[in-house]
Amino acid sequence: MVAKRTSSLVAVMIITLIFVSSVSGLFAAGAKEADSTEQKAMTLRLAHISDEGHPSHKASLLFKELVEEKTGGVVKVEVFSNSSLGSAPEYTEQLQLGALELGLVTSGQLQVWVPEYGAVMIPFLFEGYEHAHRALDGEAGELLADYAAEKGFVVLGNWEWGFRQLSNRLMKVEKPADVARLKMRVPNEIQLEAMYKTLGATTSIISFPELYMALAQGVVDGQCNPLSTIYYQKLYEVQPYVTILNHVYNTQMLVASQKAWDSMTEETKQIVLDASAEAGKLARELTIDSEEELIAMLKKAGVDVSYPDLAPFRDKMGPAIKIISDFSGNAFTEQFVKFVEAAR
Repeated sequence: MVAKRTSSLVAVMIITLIFVSSVSGLFAAGAKEADSTEQKAMTLRLAHISDEGHPSHKASLLFKELVEEKTGGVVKVEVFSNSSLGSAPEYTEQLQLGALELGLVTSGQLQVWVPEYGAVMIPFLFEGYEHAHRALDGEAGELLADYAAEKGFVVLGNWEWGFRQLSNRLMKVEKPADVARLKMRVPNEIQLEAMYKTLGATTSIISFPELYMALAQGVVDGQCNPLSTIYYQKLYEVQPYVTILNHVYNTQMLVASQKAWDSMTEETKQIVLDASAEAGKLARELTIDSEEELIAMLKKAGVDVSYPDLAPFRDKMGPAIKIISDFSGNAFTEQFVKFVEAAR
C-alpha cells in the first residue's frame, strides 16, 4: 500500500512539474514576443545640403522634435545641414547601401538609382505648386515610391525643393536666345542639361557644395535653383540677374534606408511617417509663403528680377522632353504624365 501511495505521489509531482514548466514556457514566449515589439534605442542621422536658414533645415528640426517627443526619446534624430555628411549624391548612395539612416533627396538626385524619377523634372510639366502637390501626393507619387522601394529607398513623404529659377552674372534674360549666350552650371541631372542645351547654352556639371565658388570665380555664368536656395545659399551675391521661369519643379523627399526602416517597430514607423508629414507641410508652407518676400529681399539687395514670357521657352522643349522620356522609360513616362494631367 505504501509503495502504491509513493508511486501515485511521484506521478502527481511529475505532472505538476510538466504543467509548471509549460506555463513558464508560455510566459517566457510571451515576454519574448513583447520584447520584439518594443523599440530599441536608436539614432537616426538626417542629412541635407541646405543652409540652416533654409526651409528644409527648419522642417528637419521639427521632424526631430516630433520623433523624439513621440518615442519618449528612445529614437533620437541628429540633423546634419550644409552637406556636412557629403554632397547629395554621396549621401544618397549611403542611404542605398544602408550606411545612413535618413536623407532629404530631390527627384533629380534619386533618379541616378531610380531613373523613373527623371520624369518629375520634365520642363513646364506642372502649372504650379498645388498641381505638383496633388500629383505627387497621389497616384503619380505612389507609382514613383514603388520603384524607389525596389532599389532600397523608403520614401517617407514629399517635402519641398520648389520651382527652379534662372540666375546669372551677365544680363537680364528675356528670351531663349539670351540663354544661348550663357555657360550654365547644372547638377548631374539629365533634364537640366538637356533643357539648357536645347536652348543653346553651354553646360558644365558642378556639385552643389562647389556651386557658390564656381559662380564667384566665373567658371560658369549662371545656374538655376528655387528662390529659397538662391537666397539662403547667398548665390545672389554673385548673380545679379534672376529670371522667374518656373521651368522645372523638384520635389524633395525624406528618404530612409531599408536597413533603418526594418529596424523600427510598427509603432515607430507610424510615428516617423506622421512626423515626416508634419515637417513636409512646414517645408512647403515656408517655401511657398516666403517667395514674394524673397523676391523683395533680392531686389533690395540690388538683384534685377525679371518675368519673361514663358511661351517661347516652352515651345523649344520638344527635344529635351524626348531625352528625358527616353531616360525615364517611354512607357513609364507616358503613364506618369497621365497621372499628372489627371491632377491638373
